[in-house]
Amino acid sequence: MRRLTGLLCALLFIAVPNGVLASNARDYIPLPAGTKLVNLYYDMSFGDELYQDSDKVTSGMDMDINLGVLRPIYYTEIGGMIVAPQFILPFGKAGLNGEQSSGLSDLLLACAIFPINDMQNKFFLAYMPFLTVPIGEYDRDKLVNLGNNRWATKHELAVGKGFGEKVWLEWVSSVEFFFDNDDAGARSVDLARDELYKSELHLSYSFTKRFFASVDYYFAYGGETELDGVSQDDKLRTHTMGMSCFFMLNDNTQAMVDFRRDLDVRCGIKTSEITFRLAYLF
Repeated sequence: MRRLTGLLCALLFIAVPNGVLASNARDYIPLPAGTKLVNLYYDMSFGDELYQDSDKVTSGMDMDINLGVLRPIYYTEIGGMIVAPQFILPFGKAGLNGEQSSGLSDLLLACAIFPINDMQNKFFLAYMPFLTVPIGEYDRDKLVNLGNNRWATKHELAVGKGFGEKVWLEWVSSVEFFFDNDDAGARSVDLARDELYKSELHLSYSFTKRFFASVDYYFAYGGETELDGVSQDDKLRTHTMGMSCFFMLNDNTQAMVDFRRDLDVRCGIKTSEITFRLAYLF
């Protein structure tokens, strides 16, 4: 049973990495209505240590994920509030122990809503619902899949406060609900997943008007699965730290480099991740 559980833990992590789906420092600071923003990401995620019940099972997992991501955002105003409809489309390839999957991952549709947008006092409150549309590459006979073959919905709350001219502190927290994957495993059975809770903290400092950096903390909890009604004892409890640097290349283009590393993993592959992003504002 331990070997099966460890394998399912690994499968949970052969999906879109946190660097693509988590926010970065100052991402939630609202822009004026009419602003268009296009984000292009390149994300590398890798690891070899598999953990179960916080114990290392093996150091031979050889996981490697390379993804590109398109994320356009449009800021507008509805009912006196800034809203920002957007979508996230990841694509690329993932590999685990010699097996690979390539193509599209699942599409995410989202819209940020800002009931509080007080930039004069450098404070905001935002809510963003996500809907995951299962269009990604999926084959139940394969160990590695970019798609999850299930719908999901996530609800995210973000609060940010600026201090002086150089410092921002932001907290982002979410809960994600999953529909069943009805075509899992060798016998094509149902794979259910409990709610997944996540929380992030970002502390950023502007060194110049064109360069700022942040220290980041991420926590994920929950998401235990049931395969054909049998609990897999694979609840997540993952602590991650990261650092990010942001550069304004010109008045309209920003470059970001982000690195994060799992510090403590209850279940899954301990992962290192590097994300590059170009953001173009017009």
